[in-house]
Amino acid sequence: MRPSIKFLAMLVFLIMSDVTAAAEPCQNVPNSRALLSPPCNNDVSRFSCGDVTNLLSPCWSFLKGDASPSSDCCIGAENIVDLTNSKNDEQKLCECLKAELPNIGKYDPQRLPQLDQKCELDFYFPPVTGTYDCSK
Repeated sequence: MRPSIKFLAMLVFLIMSDVTAAAEPCQNVPNSRALLSPPCNNDVSRFSCGDVTNLLSPCWSFLKGDASPSSDCCIGAENIVDLTNSKNDEQKLCECLKAELPNIGKYDPQRLPQLDQKCELDFYFPPVTGTYDCSK
């Protein structure tokens, strides 16, 4: 049985990501050193803004006008969805996009919410701009 593309993409993501925070022992769980142990604090997210940029950079061409997102874009978006488990994570994702998207040049923020349908995700990517309120 061959591993799925989603599994392989997540494995590569975890290997390439800075997982040192997740690898450190949790103070609430003595001697815990599990690589993906649950965070001790619900405010600790499992991704960084660098992760968001790396995973969603294949989507930049779609946001700039390509007809549909690439399979790499959808895999990256799916991985972000898998890592976004709380309202705090959603706000952090929004803030990361708000910081990164101006660097890609002119883009259509209304294309972000289309990722859920075009990539068959059950997640809402907000139409982030430099003035978007991520606390909503």
